[in-house]
Amino acid sequence: MAAIRQEGGKTYLEGIRRVSWDSGEMCEFASALTAAMESLGEDIDYHHVMGTSGAAFRFTINPGEWDFGNYGIRNIAADPYEPMRRAMEAVGYGYTLCDKGSWRDDLAKITGSIDRGVPVLAYPVVGPSDCCIITGYDQSGEVLLGWSTFQNIPDDHNIPHDTTGYFRKPGWHDNLDGYILLGAKKERPPERVTYLGALQWAVQLMRTPQVGKNCTGLAGLSMWADEMTQERYFPPEDEQVLGLRYVSTSINITMLRDHCSAEPFLRQMARSVREFLPEVELAADCYARVRRLLGEMSSLISDDFSDRAMKAIRDSATRRAFADLILQIRDTEEQASSHMQHLLERCGGC
Repeated sequence: MAAIRQEGGKTYLEGIRRVSWDSGEMCEFASALTAAMESLGEDIDYHHVMGTSGAAFRFTINPGEWDFGNYGIRNIAADPYEPMRRAMEAVGYGYTLCDKGSWRDDLAKITGSIDRGVPVLAYPVVGPSDCCIITGYDQSGEVLLGWSTFQNIPDDHNIPHDTTGYFRKPGWHDNLDGYILLGAKKERPPERVTYLGALQWAVQLMRTPQVGKNCTGLAGLSMWADEMTQERYFPPEDEQVLGLRYVSTSINITMLRDHCSAEPFLRQMARSVREFLPEVELAADCYARVRRLLGEMSSLISDDFSDRAMKAIRDSATRRAFADLILQIRDTEEQASSHMQHLLERCGGC
């Protein structure tokens, strides 16, 4: 377990690895959970969390709204906590999902976990984070410490970091929606059970066309492709609107980047449970193609916020070519879901 350090009124867990988009781990929940497990001495792969949570297989879009919140992990399913539950069950630890309560109760639970040497997953705390990892506290809990992907963005967090590198967040309760307390280690489910459950969940996510107001899965990709070709959404003289469209497009690209975790997750599944061959390898091959198509998309409109990318989204021909690649990804993922469904039927997983 991570060492507990005390410096004056500050208590923190030493050496928790940084949660940052710079690592290529774009899903904040999966990255924070992976870091938390590592601090507890567990070897849990980021792609495994992405696969079991469903983040590697989801796509969500709020039709016509170009909603920056499309990416949120709690938008995946009707039950906003289902991705967390599935990931937590797969890693083999007890857990408690906590909604925001009173400051006193939340303080006691969070600091109590740190005092036991166990970090806390919380959201948003710093900026609009999907999830951050709480690694310590100061001033009797008035200030929380941890890692957040938003901690270096001045508009979201303009408070100097702690000497450890962790963020320092006073007034944290005002920006708390909920948190996850990690409990005792327990026996992990058999790999076959975990993987079949993940495949069922993946197929469900891809083939469910709507969750609440959101268009989801393969239908969501169709909707996005259609919106990218609608001239009314891209008024050529309105720089502000075009800028907002670009940000939304970049967020949707990030969702597809998450799909790049599907291939290594499925390859690991193939190595671990040979009974799943050949279908799981065929599905993995589909996601290898998705990764290549995503590279072609990035050559048209990248998500690097460059002048070139901002110029590209203004061009209707470029957007149409981009939309065609979205549809190719949709069709490829539909093939992947068919391979998964066949495996589930053959192995009694549905």
